[in-house]
Amino acid sequence: MYILDIEASGLADESYPIEIAWCTLDGSESYSVLINPESAGDWDYWDDFVETAFHGISRQQCCEDGQNVVVVARQVEKLLLEQPVFSDAPYQDQRWLKRLFDAVGKPCPAVLMPIDQLVRPQRQAELNLQLSQLFRPHRALDDCLELAKTIRQIRNEDE
Repeated sequence: MYILDIEASGLADESYPIEIAWCTLDGSESYSVLINPESAGDWDYWDDFVETAFHGISRQQCCEDGQNVVVVARQVEKLLLEQPVFSDAPYQDQRWLKRLFDAVGKPCPAVLMPIDQLVRPQRQAELNLQLSQLFRPHRALDDCLELAKTIRQIRNEDE
């Protein structure tokens, strides 16, 4: 099982994914990549407020250090086809995945599952409370690792 997180260029409809990361629930395996928006062709929108107040990733950094959207889509597709993938914001992250796959002319290969499905139903309210209080650095990999740690803590309490 994997936890996925995505950072975006903003929150508006014109926004797109700029960083994708995932990790296994036990934290033993992880992956993170910046996405080069210039490789998508029409990804021009950039929200300076979101950059400054949230993730701290600049468009220039994405363009210089980011991978081509085709490469990223292949990596994400492989993950989604082989493993169950969870998100703490499945609706939003699914939206960013759709933008990624639209950029390469392919349908998104899977639907993200809500992260609360990783704990027993009786513990979902506790999980949601902990997640609402969790400090998030708004970098995709750091957020994934924090989410996985929180899930493990709750699941370990059940054992």
